[in-house]
Amino acid sequence: MKTPNAGFCALVSLMAWLMPAQAQNATPVLGIVLIHGKQGMPGQFVRMSEGLEGLSYLTERPEMCWSRQRIYDRPYLDCIGEIDGAIARLRSRGATDVVIVGMSLGGNGVLGYGARHDGLKGIVAFAPAHAPEFISRRPDISESLAKAHAAVAEGKGDTPMVFSDVNTGPGTSNIDFTVNVTPKTYLSFFAPDSPGVMPLNAAKLKAPLLLISGTQDQTQRRAHAIFNAAPANPLNRFVSVEANHMGTPAAGREAMVAWLKELTVR
Repeated sequence: MKTPNAGFCALVSLMAWLMPAQAQNATPVLGIVLIHGKQGMPGQFVRMSEGLEGLSYLTERPEMCWSRQRIYDRPYLDCIGEIDGAIARLRSRGATDVVIVGMSLGGNGVLGYGARHDGLKGIVAFAPAHAPEFISRRPDISESLAKAHAAVAEGKGDTPMVFSDVNTGPGTSNIDFTVNVTPKTYLSFFAPDSPGVMPLNAAKLKAPLLLISGTQDQTQRRAHAIFNAAPANPLNRFVSVEANHMGTPAAGREAMVAWLKELTVR
């Protein structure tokens, strides 16, 4: 057998020593989790996902527990915890940094997740909505909350029941409907002390925030209060777009892309 010469062995050793440094200097890969709104589905973000993938970002579009098929099949904190899986999938595909993006209740969800997790590159909230501290004042919701509290007191907190809900429809209209969920889960989303209170969650963010709000969206009357609650960060941005609730992601897409570029050059 021919023995390798000393020069060859030295070259192999040098390459082995250099490889970790080269890996550390590899170009960062940004992964983006796109979170749909209440009664929405992952398909809500197909076009945005395709556009972002075309810009060399990686994307994941999980179905959340507030989709029209699942509608509150898990409590709030368990539900936003499912974002962990989407992030893990992005990491497995090579993402070195992760941004979470949410629309409406999804915008609420990314604030809740960001308040409880480190290591995010950024958070984007399109028309963040579902403010339990205010929605709980609606007579129908208030009645349902009283029903849920009574059920929990009777030891029936895990027994599904019918409760009131409301969603933002086309234009500026609201859509009232009912959900069949457990009282404990209902309280986790609708009680005024729900873990989904947005200003409280914004105040605990550890990553920069981009909040995009439509000027024709009635759910955005307190958007500035949410944004102003976030810790100071030179990359925090509040963007107003001419759009209603459902039109905000399309109207704010370019602002988001510009902000993502800011994130990746820092």
